[in-house]
Amino acid sequence: MTTVGQIYDYIDSFAPFCDQDGFDNSGLCVGEREQPVNRVLLALDATDKVVDEAKNLGCELILTHHPVIFHATKHLDLSYPFARAMRYGIACIGCHTSLDSAEYGVSDMMVDALGFKNLGVVPMINRTSPKTGRPVGYGAMASCEKISPEGLARLVKKTFNSAGLRWVDGGRDIEKVACGSGACSDILHDAKENGAEAVITADVKLDVFLEAERIGMTLIDAGHYETEVICLGYLKKKLEEKFGLECVVSSADGIVRGV
Repeated sequence: MTTVGQIYDYIDSFAPFCDQDGFDNSGLCVGEREQPVNRVLLALDATDKVVDEAKNLGCELILTHHPVIFHATKHLDLSYPFARAMRYGIACIGCHTSLDSAEYGVSDMMVDALGFKNLGVVPMINRTSPKTGRPVGYGAMASCEKISPEGLARLVKKTFNSAGLRWVDGGRDIEKVACGSGACSDILHDAKENGAEAVITADVKLDVFLEAERIGMTLIDAGHYETEVICLGYLKKKLEEKFGLECVVSSADGIVRGV
């Protein structure tokens, strides 16, 4: 019998929860370590629809990227998804910035999806792992065959199926790229210092687009969901190979739509 605790410990072995950023709440948010697990539902977010899907599919655990409890909760509102999961007896584990900053993190998965060569360089280091002493941060540097800014934007749109992709032209061909999953536009200047001509990320504000154009950097906003949902297939494969569990990627995940 596989338990929630065993799954937690396994995830901790390749994406240590102690390496999460200070603002984060990765880990076991709902449930007990001793709970048995036969089926896992994977999603980016444990929304009401995802929690109901887990119940209907007979899943004892929901494994998400974004934790079901993120901000401080000072009262138990039964309308929240985490309370819904508690009522159903479903455990919830989130591996957010702990997976983003893992030795093989979500940004590395972006590099692989694009078919680029990973250079093994993290452009923005902002902390040190208390477990290993490894410098920890965000993003992944990669090299690619020379490509125009528009060509890169088209490749990104196709690779991540990005609806409403936004980008700014840095005015030069690209041979080195920084990928930053989710809201990671803070790596812009670090990426430039590491020799990148382009950054691929999400949730980019207008002032950051303007700054990118000013310093001659192509900046592509491919969508938060689109740049992170790729981690679910990775987690599914890891858990299935380790425990022989049935792992299902949610069909109710991803509430933001594009045309």
